Amino acid sequence: MQMTQEATLTTEHALNDRCDYSLITAQTNLVERMEKLEIEADGVVMEVPFRKTKYSAPKPVVFCVSPQFAAEQWQTFLVQLHISKRYGAHLQLYIVSMVESYYKMIKEYEKLGLVSIEPWLTIKFPVTDGPYLEPNRNVELRNQAAAHTDCLLMYKEAVSFVGILDMDDILIPTNANSYYEEFEREYGGSWEISALHYDKFDYRTIKTGDLNTQTISSMVKNARRLKTKDAGKSFLRPERFNSTWSHYSRNSDHKPIFLTPGQNPIYWYKKLVTTNGIFHLKKMDYIDSKKIPGGALPVNPGDNITELISEKHLKEIDEDLKETLLHPDISNLASTLPQSDFYMDIVFSCYNESFYHIRDTKWLYNDITCVNAFDCELPQREDMPCVHSDATYHSGPSMFPITFHYATDSFFSRDIGCYQ
Repeated sequence: MQMTQEATLTTEHALNDRCDYSLITAQTNLVERMEKLEIEADGVVMEVPFRKTKYSAPKPVVFCVSPQFAAEQWQTFLVQLHISKRYGAHLQLYIVSMVESYYKMIKEYEKLGLVSIEPWLTIKFPVTDGPYLEPNRNVELRNQAAAHTDCLLMYKEAVSFVGILDMDDILIPTNANSYYEEFEREYGGSWEISALHYDKFDYRTIKTGDLNTQTISSMVKNARRLKTKDAGKSFLRPERFNSTWSHYSRNSDHKPIFLTPGQNPIYWYKKLVTTNGIFHLKKMDYIDSKKIPGGALPVNPGDNITELISEKHLKEIDEDLKETLLHPDISNLASTLPQSDFYMDIVFSCYNESFYHIRDTKWLYNDITCVNAFDCELPQREDMPCVHSDATYHSGPSMFPITFHYATDSFFSRDIGCYQ
């Protein structure tokens, strides 16, 4: 059986965006048990590789984490993983490049079923029909929106809620025992709420280089709120979206939805959750593991009244972390993990020079600046080997409006280095 359907193209980017490459999603209806997919434009046909969506997931909530590059902040991963696990979310990670020992630790967590990993690839065009702009330098932030959209579509049929966030964006439910409970409460059964949006509050805290004495409570209780805030993140019902941007879907506001044919539509809007906020680990400073201050629980940044997390839950999270770190294949990595910041400081400085200072002075406009830091110079260290995503790259025939380039057989290589 063969069926032909017309596809529609949608984007999460404005037509006047300065980035020359944007996320485009082709949408159409497909047949069940499909074995082959082709695209056609003006008589040119090519087969498109595809994979099936997931129909089950470890948890009813999945957090789609932005692609990691030159990643070394293994303590941040521990905070994100164990807090998310306690409140009922599964982590889906995308990795461009990562310090090898950190990668090995995450792979051990993957073996335990606590995290899923996907290589996130540098964009390459093996064959072109003319000059072209270097794609990685002219796409927004390593094509984050595409990674988040990939994650959304991967889990669309399997989970109740999808979160779009960075590794250092920690969400702790307030007056709820799980993410599912909080998200259901905030949606309240409304068809008009497209997504839940949480403001992102910056914090500075401590960390140590000793894996075997790590506690989440020391990092939480020694956190101090900074005066700055960052762009917030969204958590959504996946059945309402087919794509998303890095902070929220730009299709989430003012979109007409027809619940009944012939009747007036309702209009979607993002709901700002004012009673809670994201605990953003913007800066973590190394200290001696034998000199950790006692600290105290910070207040919830949303209501500024309740505690950020209960002592009971924090104790449960610490016990879970301790038990996990007892696995020999994890504890044996202790001496190999980074003991000081190297890439983090370089990347933060480069990001600040590239676009943070423009944003913070209110001069960041999407039609003037393509938010991208591909030109950041990342020195390589022999004593800090890295893994980097790679694949076999292919180019389809020239087509209009979009020529299809794709990759197969993705893997992680030790021969490339810590680059974007």
